[in-house]
Amino acid sequence: MKIEVAKSDLENSLSVVRLASGSGSDLSAHYLFRIKDGAVDILTYDMRLFARAPLICSHEGEEGDAFTVEAWRLDKWVAGVSGGVLKLTLDNSDVNASGPRSKIRFRSLDPSKFPFWDGLVASATSVGTVSPASLSRALGVSSWFVSSDDTSKPELCQVEAVNGVLWATDRRALSSVEMPSLPNLNIRVPGKDVGAVVRFLSDKKTLADVVDIKGAERTLEDGGGSCAVFCRPDGCYIGVSRPTSEFPTLNVDRDTPDEVTLTLDRAEFFSAVSVLSASAPKGHQLVTFKYEAERVLVCMPSEAGGEDEFALNLAIVTGGDKFDSPFTVDYPYIKGICDSFKLDSVAFGVTKRGKGGFTSHRNEDEAEDGGNRYFSVIVWRT
Repeated sequence: MKIEVAKSDLENSLSVVRLASGSGSDLSAHYLFRIKDGAVDILTYDMRLFARAPLICSHEGEEGDAFTVEAWRLDKWVAGVSGGVLKLTLDNSDVNASGPRSKIRFRSLDPSKFPFWDGLVASATSVGTVSPASLSRALGVSSWFVSSDDTSKPELCQVEAVNGVLWATDRRALSSVEMPSLPNLNIRVPGKDVGAVVRFLSDKKTLADVVDIKGAERTLEDGGGSCAVFCRPDGCYIGVSRPTSEFPTLNVDRDTPDEVTLTLDRAEFFSAVSVLSASAPKGHQLVTFKYEAERVLVCMPSEAGGEDEFALNLAIVTGGDKFDSPFTVDYPYIKGICDSFKLDSVAFGVTKRGKGGFTSHRNEDEAEDGGNRYFSVIVWRT
């Protein structure tokens, strides 16, 4: 099997399949090149993710011919080799790689051991098409609220879509995203894999068109399991296996008006966090808000004892007469909301419930951007 390919075309295909490449020493850390249906494509998988990209090239070989190359080695070679036409030639268990001024060899593992998923993808059914930017933002916001405790709470270490609503929670906060353009969306994405899917959706070539989301499921006789596949019109896709842990059922009331609204200037708030963190215990991520004498104060404990405070002169409070008790929240959620929506100022509803309460944030995309409705809740810490 022999491939001749322009460096730029190889780079374009690798930029997709690299997202599902593992870091071990087995096939999960290799790119697989194969001839299928008279053309060449590249495949990768890392046990949870899998990806495919067609390769624009000329080739010699028979249908089904294949070889593998360790991903990091091929990436390093492509980054350093001169531009122009590159050649990859299978020679027994070696792959000869040559550029305009060099020639090196790679080891190929046995491609027949690769877990091909052609039948699974062929049987997948479309859930609907969506703007990549719209889905990328929805998943990006949700990722800030996914738990990382996959040992004791695996059911919380994922984003779950139920009838077009994306949910994520770590029990300290939750995110809910209604996607009107995908009312039949029912998928489950591991938190560890959200970043790879978002990078695929954010790629320039992906953003140029819509993405078709497909769902597939294997019968128990074929090994069981199900997956979601995010497909570009050019044949590139990334797929993610569905976790087996059941996501908890969540219910939120997003439409009840807020009695108190707190609007923060982003730059001022994170300046306060930076100042207060200098004296707080290392790694401290909780901030306390107080409303005194018509001023908003943000506070942190000091390692030297007591509590330090910073006055937020640009903060705006409505319904201040009901802002009668301090509350404490994890500030990384605030950062996630500001970063996701690129906000210079951010408004939160402040709701007291008995001895506790929560802050909430609402946002909505324009109709031409998908019309997603976002609702986030950050529970007060005690």
